[in-house]
Amino acid sequence: MDTVIAENLKRIREKHSLTQEALAEALGVPELAVYKWEAGRLPVDYKMLVIIADFYDVPVDTLLVDTAEGARKRTANNKVSFDCTICGGKLVYNYQGGNCKCANCGNKWSIGELYPKYARVMATINEANRILNSKTELAAADEAKLLYRQASSECSKFNDAISPEIVKICTEGQANAEKLGIYCRGKHFFDNRAFKSALNELEKVPGFRDADEMIKRCKKQK
Repeated sequence: MDTVIAENLKRIREKHSLTQEALAEALGVPELAVYKWEAGRLPVDYKMLVIIADFYDVPVDTLLVDTAEGARKRTANNKVSFDCTICGGKLVYNYQGGNCKCANCGNKWSIGELYPKYARVMATINEANRILNSKTELAAADEAKLLYRQASSECSKFNDAISPEIVKICTEGQANAEKLGIYCRGKHFFDNRAFKSALNELEKVPGFRDADEMIKRCKKQK
């Protein structure tokens, strides 16, 4: 069996945090078959490769091509590429989502995976996004703002085509963290029935979360 396919089968299973037993159950095959596929001791027919690719929602080429070698070549000089090394298609970058996708074959990579120097930056941004989207406290707003600032500072050290785009995301994140802080102050006043003070704050962030609804209710209390 092609060792590239065997390595790809193991790599993508581990990427999805699946055991061989869990994958075998999902595919309706014996666990021993999965073991032998990944050990290169049992060939996988093309029909099964298509089933596996559909299960992972990836192009079948992902299982056939030496993507690990492609990644090593891409990151060897750490230069930004806009061409997919698997099929030559154009890479479309989603900086907000922290990933890129080939417009031709559909293969996807996280920016941190494709360019290791950005791994810590993207992890910091992801944590800031999580805080911003899940918490409603002034301290959380300040923490998110600090994380975006740290990511922006580190990212600005890199001189390539990606850096300005990620700095832009950090700038937007800091602005949203500022909005969260204003919203939190307004909500605190609102919850304590200090409607005039709540209105002064909430009218600075119209459309943010449920600010508009609270603004309406504040105006009714005047």
